[in-house]
Amino acid sequence: MIAAQPRHFRPGDGKTYQLGRMTLTFKTTAIDNGSAYTLCETIEPPDSGAGLHCHSSYDETHIICEGHFDCQLGERMLKFGPGDMMFVPKGTPHSVKSIGPETGRELIISSPGGIFDAFIDEIVTSMTNSGSPSKPGPATDFRAIAAKYGIEFMS
Repeated sequence: MIAAQPRHFRPGDGKTYQLGRMTLTFKTTAIDNGSAYTLCETIEPPDSGAGLHCHSSYDETHIICEGHFDCQLGERMLKFGPGDMMFVPKGTPHSVKSIGPETGRELIISSPGGIFDAFIDEIVTSMTNSGSPSKPGPATDFRAIAAKYGIEFMS
């Protein structure tokens, strides 16, 4: 294993993915910090986000930086704005939806690292490979890929 090294991240640094209308940029991942955590910045236009789901394989913390969000945390429905945070232990159903009117931005910390980013990489790669007219193939089975990473979507 490579020892973690100090690092400065400038705006725009990291590996970026487009998933629907959302932009996800992974700033630091398991490879950077001995698998401790993954840090992802998401840009979410109004009416975008993640539907109700849970993950058995990692904990997650959401930190709202910009915008307004409707969130479900377990049975609770919450309204979040800049500065709000929620901790989501493994197995807790939750959802996050940007409600506007401005574009939302949040930081997501998942621990241990390497799971969430691997899931997003596989989903985006599968969508790209199956959704291209030059590469016809079966549609991406989003739920089956999610299940490989301990993620279950409920809506």
